[in-house]
Amino acid sequence: MYSNSIIRQNKAKVFLYMAIMTAFIGILGHFVSTYFNFGLTGTGIFLIIAGIMDFVAYFFSDVFVIKSSGAKEIKEEQMPEYFKLVRDMCERNNIKMPKLYLINTAAMNAFATGRNKDRAVVAVTRGLLEKLTPEEISGVVGHELSHIEHGDMFLMSVLSILAGFVSILADAFWRGSLFGRSSDRDRSGIVMLIGLALAIFAPITASLIKLAVSRSREYMADAKGAQICGNPLYLASALNKIKNDMVPLPNAGQATAHLYISNPFKGDVFSRLMSTHPDTDDRIRKLENMNINDKGI
Repeated sequence: MYSNSIIRQNKAKVFLYMAIMTAFIGILGHFVSTYFNFGLTGTGIFLIIAGIMDFVAYFFSDVFVIKSSGAKEIKEEQMPEYFKLVRDMCERNNIKMPKLYLINTAAMNAFATGRNKDRAVVAVTRGLLEKLTPEEISGVVGHELSHIEHGDMFLMSVLSILAGFVSILADAFWRGSLFGRSSDRDRSGIVMLIGLALAIFAPITASLIKLAVSRSREYMADAKGAQICGNPLYLASALNKIKNDMVPLPNAGQATAHLYISNPFKGDVFSRLMSTHPDTDDRIRKLENMNINDKGI
């Protein structure tokens, strides 16, 4: 099946991006060690940090994503109608029922995470459940179930943690270079400039990787999600309402923005320009023109 091929590609990309980020951190560690006269010991420390980062990202990325979003697990007795809607969709499509989480905010958004299908989580906001019809909610949930079926949520969750770690290390180097001793800066000015350039380039590279990965997968998840919910117009209508809802998501950060079904930053011009999501109007047009029997997913 094509979805199995996507899952294999996603797993391969997880290791590829881990290798890229580890290389960035190793090179960054070399310049930090040179600048502060740590020698190879300092470089080794950075490589150890990179190894720990990779381990945490691979095994615990979903935990960090859930915690950072403020999502809380909900039980069936709390929202029986919502549970029935999701369960019915899963049974119709032979999909394992994910755990359901709620983000207590009036903003409208949703995301999926989890290391595999057995640990899969679909999180939606209170505002999304309150403002959308059951049909529109099924469109959103279908989109997130598609991410789970394709293994997208693991790839994108890992990228969140990797990008966050690289940004923290880059920021630490920037601050250290600013407040280091002036004599050190005079002796190692060239090294400092190269190191700072790398410190700036690393998080930008992480963001570009997320952007490239996420935009293509959003289109695929829209198409497959339309099949899962049974009608592409359900998701098209939901995306239109989410687009016009200007309530920002309070706990969203740059490292996790690509996980959500829609850009969580409302009114932030820079964030919209660097959005990991394709244009919402274009997504809606594709859904409105979609043949539900299309199999090119």
